[in-house]
Amino acid sequence: MTTGTLVLARHSLMRIRGVLIGLGLLLAGFQFLLVQVAAYFARENAFNQLSALLPDFVRSMAGPSVLAFMSFGGIVSLGYFHPIVITALVGLMISIATEPAGEVETRFVDLALSRPITRHDAVTRSVLVLTGAGGLMLLLMLTGTWVGLACCTPAGAEAPSPGLFVSLAASLAAVMAAWGGVALAIAAGAKRRAVAGSVAGVCALAGYMLDYLGRAWAPAQTVSVISPFHYFETMPLVMGQPLDMRNIWTLIGVGALGAAIGYVRFARRDI
Repeated sequence: MTTGTLVLARHSLMRIRGVLIGLGLLLAGFQFLLVQVAAYFARENAFNQLSALLPDFVRSMAGPSVLAFMSFGGIVSLGYFHPIVITALVGLMISIATEPAGEVETRFVDLALSRPITRHDAVTRSVLVLTGAGGLMLLLMLTGTWVGLACCTPAGAEAPSPGLFVSLAASLAAVMAAWGGVALAIAAGAKRRAVAGSVAGVCALAGYMLDYLGRAWAPAQTVSVISPFHYFETMPLVMGQPLDMRNIWTLIGVGALGAAIGYVRFARRDI
């Protein structure tokens, strides 16, 4: 890692600092308020009432996971796999990863490369910013959850273990890394940032839909394995199962492969 890489990383972080602060506080607040929602349900004994309202066929289709979700810990954990949260975080990764394409489009890369900075430094910068921004978001989310649990867990409610949220955050970090790498691979050869971001966004949406179909429809199960979201398993964690490291390493491998492709494409492209 060179001084040029750090300078570029600092420049990138300064440009998006407002977004990082705003999104981080919003996500932390959401986690905190989910604890309040779970505490309200626990005080009103609403979990048993909701469970009793479910028809038998719904219980049979959903299995024991639906009962695990209808608990204090299940509601609190929701913030780590809610579709809106996933969309926000994956969208942030795509936005950061497509910065190289934006710098080519605005000709900022010409100014940067006129100094003692290599093309690899520009890609390494994006990897560093992806890692730092993603880590900050997850740290703020965990802080919001733990503050909420520390101050607002009602008497008699079984608070989830800290290890559960660490595992959920690790799963979320892995899927963020995967899509960050995919977006970086796309952006490294794109001429316009909007095009790179759109392509990466459509790929993420297609992957999410494909995974959804694979979980609900048997004919799509075989094809859904190509989606990174296929390896984002959270309900087993809520049900008390340990973190499956095979899924984590698969997602990290996708992100690393995407970053490697990004290095090669950016080094060989015309600027």
